[in-house]
Amino acid sequence: MLKITIESVVIITDQGPIGKNSALEAVRIGSGFVALGEFVDCKMVFTGDAVYLLNKNAKPEAVGMDPYDEVMEIADLSDLELYVLDQALQDAGMSAEDLVEYENLSIITYDELVDLIENATTSFRF
Repeated sequence: MLKITIESVVIITDQGPIGKNSALEAVRIGSGFVALGEFVDCKMVFTGDAVYLLNKNAKPEAVGMDPYDEVMEIADLSDLELYVLDQALQDAGMSAEDLVEYENLSIITYDELVDLIENATTSFRF
């Protein structure tokens, strides 16, 4: 029987947080991987409309959704590494100043995203 060991994962999320739970669930999944301890290294990349989840001025309650605070707290407690693709940030008309305060949040280029994927055991889009 073939045994595959996953040592590192890159989760890429590109779905907007309004009207869908994909980006929120991706954070929960990423936090779950990190909770496995030293077994799985997990990094999460926000691109496309998913960058709006990290907008400090977002008001999801204005459309009847729960605030994102709980999900960000889960990510923070697990020390999940979050990355935002610079081009997606620019496409959304946002800058680093618009992002939530989160210690493990970095803005990366497309080339850096490629490096993350190449150096991970596996990656998936959520």
